Amino acid sequence: MIPLLFLLIFFAGVLGSDLSYGLVFDLSPGYPGWKLVGEAHISGRIPVPVDTVFLRFLRGKETGVHVNSVGDGHSGLAWDLSDPTTLAVELPRRSQSFSVAVSYEMEVPPFPGGGYGILAVGERTVTVSQAYPLVAPWRGGWVLEPVFPWGDALVAEAGDYRARISPVPGWDIVGTGVEVPTAGGVEITGDELREFAFVLLQGYRSEAVEVGGAEVRSWFRPEEERAGKRALELSADALGILSELFGEYPFPELDVVEVPLRGAAGVEFPGLILAGVDYYRRFESGRRELIFPMIFAHEVAHQWWYAQVGNDQVLEPWLDEALATYSSGLVLERWGLFDELLDYWEYTYELARERNPGASVFDPLWDFPEGTGYGGIVYSGGALFFLELERAMGRERLISALRRYQEEFRWGIAKGEDLLSILREEGGEAAEEVIRRWFPSRPPEAVRTRPGS
Repeated sequence: MIPLLFLLIFFAGVLGSDLSYGLVFDLSPGYPGWKLVGEAHISGRIPVPVDTVFLRFLRGKETGVHVNSVGDGHSGLAWDLSDPTTLAVELPRRSQSFSVAVSYEMEVPPFPGGGYGILAVGERTVTVSQAYPLVAPWRGGWVLEPVFPWGDALVAEAGDYRARISPVPGWDIVGTGVEVPTAGGVEITGDELREFAFVLLQGYRSEAVEVGGAEVRSWFRPEEERAGKRALELSADALGILSELFGEYPFPELDVVEVPLRGAAGVEFPGLILAGVDYYRRFESGRRELIFPMIFAHEVAHQWWYAQVGNDQVLEPWLDEALATYSSGLVLERWGLFDELLDYWEYTYELARERNPGASVFDPLWDFPEGTGYGGIVYSGGALFFLELERAMGRERLISALRRYQEEFRWGIAKGEDLLSILREEGGEAAEEVIRRWFPSRPPEAVRTRPGS
C-alpha cells in the first residue's frame, strides 16, 4: 500500500475547481482478477453546511470494496445498508467545506466484470473505471440515485484530478487526462473532469493526429490495425465537426481505445473513448457496417453532452444520450450515411415502443425494466425528437439553442427543463408544439418517483 503521507503531499498542489481529487492506484495481478489498493484524498465545497458527506463506490456491489480507513479527523463512517454503493462519512464539524482521505481495497474482476466491462481484466487489457469514491452531487440534498444493470449510474460534479498509477512492467497506461511517465509510475492530470478512468494495455500499437490543438490517439491491437486506423480517422473527423458545431473541444487529448466490452459498442469518459473489440474484428474482416462509424461519432459527441454538460443520467438519461445520438447524426450526415442512420433510428424506436409501450423518451432508467426498450426509445427516439425540432425551428436556430445550452451549463449538472426552456425561447411556438407532442401527457411526478421512495 502506498503511504497516505505521499498522497497528501501529492494532493497539496491541486488547485482550481471547487471539487478536487488526489488519487493513487496500486494494481497487482492475481487470480482470477487483479487486486487494486487505492488512496483517495477529496476536497470540496457544498452550498450549505453539512455534517455528513456521501461518497459513492458505484461498482461496490460487484467488487467487494473494503474501506481500510477514513482520515483527516473524521469521527465515523458507515455503509448504507440499503445501498452498498454509498458510504456516509461524518465530518468533524458542520461545514460547507470538507476534506476526506479514504484508503481502500477492491478487486478488478475478470471480463466481463461489472457493467459493460468497464471495470474488468481482459486478455491484454485492464480497464479501471468508477474504482474510487466519488462525491455525490448536492442539489438541495444529496443525489443518491439507484444503480441499475442497464444505462449509466454516474451522476457527478466536474472536478480537478491528479492521479498516480504505480508502474506495471510491460503495460502502457492510458487515462482521462494527460499522462506523464515518472519514476514512481504514471501521473495523470486533468481539470474539470466528470470522472476518472484508465486502461492498462499490453502489446498494443497507437497512432495519433492533431485536431484543433488536441491530440487524438487511437490504441489498437496489431491484428486490427486497419480498424484502429479507421477509428482514428472517424474520431478525429467527428471531433472537428462537433467542435465547429458546438464549440471548442476542451481537453488536450482524446484517446480512443479498443477493449473488450459487453452490452455496449462504446463507452465514454472525459477525453477517453472505449470501443468494443468485436466491432474492430468485424471491420478487419471486411464487414462495413453502419455501427462502426456510429460508435465513434456518438462517443465523441459525449465530450459535449456528458463531459462538459452533465446531467442526472438515471433520472433523465435522454438529456445526454438523445443529444449525443442526434449530434452523431449531424456527423454521419457529413459522411453521407444519414439516410441509412435515419432508417435505423426509426426502426429501433418503433421496435422498442412495441416492447415497452408505456415508456417515453423522457423517462428515468427504472421505467425500462431490465433495460427493455431503453436504447431504442431514449437514443433513437430521442434523436427523432431533436430531428423533429430541427425541422420545425430550423437547423440554425436549433444549433444556436444547443450552443447556448452548452455555454450556460458547461461544467454543471443541467436538468431537462433547463434545455426545454432554452428550446422554447429560441424556437418559439414551433418548438413548443413539438415538445407538447413528444412530452408524456401523464404528470411528471408519476414518472419521477424512484423505486423504494
